[in-house]
Amino acid sequence: MEFLNKYRFNGKKRLFLFLGIINFLITNFFLHMALLFFPILFSTILSQTINFLLGFYLYGKKVFKIKKLTRRNLRNYLFLALSILNINFFSILLLSSIGINKNLAAIYVVPFLVIISYFVQNNLIFSKKEQNSFRDVK
Repeated sequence: MEFLNKYRFNGKKRLFLFLGIINFLITNFFLHMALLFFPILFSTILSQTINFLLGFYLYGKKVFKIKKLTRRNLRNYLFLALSILNINFFSILLLSSIGINKNLAAIYVVPFLVIISYFVQNNLIFSKKEQNSFRDVK
């Protein structure tokens, strides 16, 4: 029973989800606006860059309350973002190969990506222990 109490939705998890939705809406606003004026490749790179930088700031400062974001945090967050991108791609590919519509597959994968992202950020990227045990290398 203590295991369930440890992982219940507390304020930090709700804030993570709320700010994730905000990040998603802002990112998609910029994506759709850019698509009106620019090629798809540039528009998607722009929106993903906004998503990355906004997410790094919001999650690091507002959710996990890190006083000073370091290059180590940034590097690890970039690695997570690229990993999530790959997991997303290959999961959709796998699910669609077994007959699941690719749009539905993309929706099915989202909750797992959010859970992975939260736990990696909480325990590795923005962990208080990580902040106290390592200094930013200049």
